[in-house]
Amino acid sequence: MTEINDPHASPDDTVAPAAIVETLALPGAPNNLVMNRAGTRLYVTSATTPGSVTALSTQPLSIIQTITGLGSPIWIAIKADGSSIYVSDNSVATGTSINVIETLNNTVVETITGFITVNGIALNSTGTRLYVADHGASKLVALDTSNHQRVGETSVRSPKEILVAPDDARAHIATDLDGWVIVDLANNNVLATIKPAVGIPTAIGYSPRYPRVYISHRDSGRMTIGDALIPDVSGEINGLMGPWRIAFNRLSEMAYITETDGGQISIIDTRLNRITGTIKGFDKPRGIVVAPDGRNAYVADIGNSSVSMV
Repeated sequence: MTEINDPHASPDDTVAPAAIVETLALPGAPNNLVMNRAGTRLYVTSATTPGSVTALSTQPLSIIQTITGLGSPIWIAIKADGSSIYVSDNSVATGTSINVIETLNNTVVETITGFITVNGIALNSTGTRLYVADHGASKLVALDTSNHQRVGETSVRSPKEILVAPDDARAHIATDLDGWVIVDLANNNVLATIKPAVGIPTAIGYSPRYPRVYISHRDSGRMTIGDALIPDVSGEINGLMGPWRIAFNRLSEMAYITETDGGQISIIDTRLNRITGTIKGFDKPRGIVVAPDGRNAYVADIGNSSVSMV
């Protein structure tokens, strides 16, 4: 296993300069965000008063509408065609619901119930299946998005965050008790359980260029790197200051880790899995997405109630 101990090395000469170019104030405390495939719309959750989702235009960066009355929205996913977003309401300890928001008019069209405690949610590449990490029920739940009925369940202890592999064949789940769990989505069976190291996971990401999984651990300041083909842990990045989420540039080897306790973003060369630089000037950055053209990243900063364009 490769261990990387210098997360704040100086940028090499091949990395283009990166910096915050614009910051937009948002209501509440922005925590998570998603972008449509065209790169023209952002949807940002704010779990604190007012609990809301704000729809933004990226051209220019501006607020279109703030959707309120959503309780405490945290987890969010967007359909492949951009027609709907799914947002959890974590305002209660049990009985978490998921609101379905139609993006044409930014209105709630349905509320899905029947969960105990929703954590991560994810859609497959076609938007036909919604997968829910029901932390309280220790289940991965699969829903048909045409009618939001359950079509599958898999027992997974305390699932925290979930992603669907690009081929839609497997789900990769970061869990509080079993580390990294891989589920075969065709038959809802657990294929593998890999325990990287002690530490509660924060989020999980999948490289668009390599079959690799990246799991952040805020409490231990570590990013675990997993080979999804073997599958097993293949490396670590240590010394991070509260790593939260990772986002990938599909047009290059670069990825970006928000460090919520360090007020910065670390830039990773995913070919070598080493950090090449940092972007400073944040308070407590959390969610991050990279635009389809690879030019800009957008960061939800819970510390100063804003979204920044990098």
